[in-house]
Amino acid sequence: MTTSWECPACGGAPTTDVVVREMMFGRDEEFTYSECVECASLWLRDVPDDLSAYYPTDYYSIDVDPERALGRPGVRQFATLVSRSVLFGRRRLAGLAARVVRMRQFHSFLIVLDSLAFAGLPRGRDSRVLDVGCGSGVLVYALGLAGVRTSVGVDPFAPTDRDLDSGARVVRRDLSEVEGTFDLVTFHHSFEHVPDPAESLVQAKRLLAPGGRILVRMPTVSSAAYDEYGTDWVQLDAPRHLTVFSRAGMDVLAGRHGLKIVGALDDSTGFQFWGSEQVRRGIPLMDERSVLRSPGGSTFSRAELDAWAQRAAELNRAGRGDQTAWLLECL
Repeated sequence: MTTSWECPACGGAPTTDVVVREMMFGRDEEFTYSECVECASLWLRDVPDDLSAYYPTDYYSIDVDPERALGRPGVRQFATLVSRSVLFGRRRLAGLAARVVRMRQFHSFLIVLDSLAFAGLPRGRDSRVLDVGCGSGVLVYALGLAGVRTSVGVDPFAPTDRDLDSGARVVRRDLSEVEGTFDLVTFHHSFEHVPDPAESLVQAKRLLAPGGRILVRMPTVSSAAYDEYGTDWVQLDAPRHLTVFSRAGMDVLAGRHGLKIVGALDDSTGFQFWGSEQVRRGIPLMDERSVLRSPGGSTFSRAELDAWAQRAAELNRAGRGDQTAWLLECL
């Protein structure tokens, strides 16, 4: 175990400790998080020496093969059109598709694309994009389909180095081993997993081309969901989420390393509610009773899920969603 007594966001001291259960796979384990006295971010006090045990082969970001998920005939054409609509068009096709397609995975896909459109691709299809903590590479695969000529994913837990048939590439390595420059470096729900957020931000900044940007999407404790559910909030995700930032903590961390936040976009979903309700009822996220695994066979009605999705949209507009995309530039 590695013990940390200093807030990874702002360097503040710990105050309240909270105990969180592992509820993705339902392992019989509890973990202690400390809350920062200065910025109210949370961090895992004692980090296991071997975190790979908590990322099995069926971990959802690794388990999805992008060529099977998005590369099948028909699906590939649809994903290409939607990706281009969001990134390089007026989003009309994507908006129509969102009203017709109810699949949770499709809406999650749109949210990620919308965050990329929010960040901007400064050189259009010639932009160089690096996705840190890419899992199996679904995002970089989609960027390749959209026509982005250089899209690379890096992840130390990726199964292997791989050239994808959309022109994207996935490499199994640490961020510190990446070379070259990029117009956009993204952390899509990976920044909360890194053992040293400050060092990861320094490494991302090192890779920026002139005028480049960093996009960090992750859960935040500065949210209505954390206020309501506390240690049952599903996005604590012990012990994989090593640091769960407050909005103030993210602002301080950026400033300490020569970066400034130039925009923020809340993009939370109904997951913050149905996932947290499952935690309260002792249903792991990967359980067959979970909405994630059995959308039509869970304990929640369609009306409940729709109401939570509507509430999430309202919280996003109010800046109180439980996940945010922060856009950073060099000072």
